[in-house]
Amino acid sequence: MSQESSPQVRAIAAVGPQPSVQSKQWLMQPYEFKPLKHNRVIAGLALQMLKLRTRRLEKVIFTATTGRSGTLTLSKLFAAVPGCMAVHEGHPIMNGPILRAASFGDTALVDRVYRLIKAVNIRRAAVGHRYYIEANHLFIKTFIRNAIEDFGDRLTIVHLVRPAVEVATSIYCLQDYPGTARGDYWWMDYRAPSNLISIADLLATDPEFSHPFYKALWYWHEIEARILRWRARMPAVKVVRFETQWLNDFQRVSQLLDALGMHYDKAAIKAMVGSKEHMKEDQKVATGLAPGIAEEMAARFRALLDRIGLDPMHPR
Repeated sequence: MSQESSPQVRAIAAVGPQPSVQSKQWLMQPYEFKPLKHNRVIAGLALQMLKLRTRRLEKVIFTATTGRSGTLTLSKLFAAVPGCMAVHEGHPIMNGPILRAASFGDTALVDRVYRLIKAVNIRRAAVGHRYYIEANHLFIKTFIRNAIEDFGDRLTIVHLVRPAVEVATSIYCLQDYPGTARGDYWWMDYRAPSNLISIADLLATDPEFSHPFYKALWYWHEIEARILRWRARMPAVKVVRFETQWLNDFQRVSQLLDALGMHYDKAAIKAMVGSKEHMKEDQKVATGLAPGIAEEMAARFRALLDRIGLDPMHPR
């Protein structure tokens, strides 16, 4: 595709990609297990004990989302529900080497971390509570299968959706889009073989679609594609769709809690509605694209995906 194909493309080129944020702290290292704690015997005993202590746990809720979508705000809302343990990205978050393992087919590592650590920590946090919710964008990318097998019909998923342009703009301004060290550590690697939207060559070298903003847009569509795939695979799992903008609407929040079958104090929830968390304004190192450009790029990207039959919003 020719870069001089449109005035919009020339405008995008004029903005230009900002230097990516790279840091040694985001280098992938092998996952570190603690031999005296993270072994089959100790973890197995702890898990069995905690299963007994959480036998009255009614619901386990996770979020299927891109991140940069209000997960921290959502978790704080749920924290106002009596008997609810609300966690934001509980340890282990399942990013970094675990995310890479999930993306590149090393399911054994993901299973081991979930079984020996994640499953134990979820139940430890849930002891004495009716509900456990973890707002974590790594759920859909790494441990959804494990959680479904673990909790069965007690598990519900909140599909938390923020518009593609807003998510991509946030990631772009942070300059941690897929393909950077930090982006691959937290979001996803657009070159991974497990991607449902596999267009690595376009995103890396195409004169038009190699702009960093497209990598952030790709990430949004890839997550939505994965959510659709899991919904098709596991139709019995309850999924409640909720848009980020509804976090400011008490009626919408109440409808969400009702749909999840949770008992709550309306006054306490109403007092929380409208608060915003984790904006990361101090971490943004680039300005957004010029007005209208982001929307045009998003439309062009959707057209590309539709043309090659990979648009999750318009499956063929």
